[in-house]
Amino acid sequence: MLKQILIWLGASAVTLLVIFVSVVVYQYTAMEPELPHEDECQIRQLETSEDGALEVHSYWCERGEKQSWQGHEIWLHEPQPDKWERIMTTEHDGCIKLELSDQRLEINHDGKRGDMFLVEPVFLFNDAQGVSQSLSVQVSTRGDAVCSDSGE
Repeated sequence: MLKQILIWLGASAVTLLVIFVSVVVYQYTAMEPELPHEDECQIRQLETSEDGALEVHSYWCERGEKQSWQGHEIWLHEPQPDKWERIMTTEHDGCIKLELSDQRLEINHDGKRGDMFLVEPVFLFNDAQGVSQSLSVQVSTRGDAVCSDSGE
């Protein structure tokens, strides 16, 4: 009986340890990803909301050891309070076009839907007056995606 209790407690401790380690790893890799740096990423497109409270950045990045990962990263930036959130990543090397209007962001690409990793379909932000707003994100394959190396 005592042996069974000790085995059960040991199994519980190992399970809790695995869960804790998984949460820590997830937090550092997915929830708080590394921001794009100039030596790894080039800005391709920048869209700004009418009130200037929100920016959407599209980057082409080559990250990792020997630049083993290459693809697009789409980031949401709130200048006040300088908050960044990753919206989407893709290893797709084709073209992407961002369209930001009102509280809607459309990400148009010329690849397959399965190539895109959308973090969330809705993001929360504060407008210029400090009022909480939401931004809905739609991914489309409409066919008018454009390639831009200039950062315009």
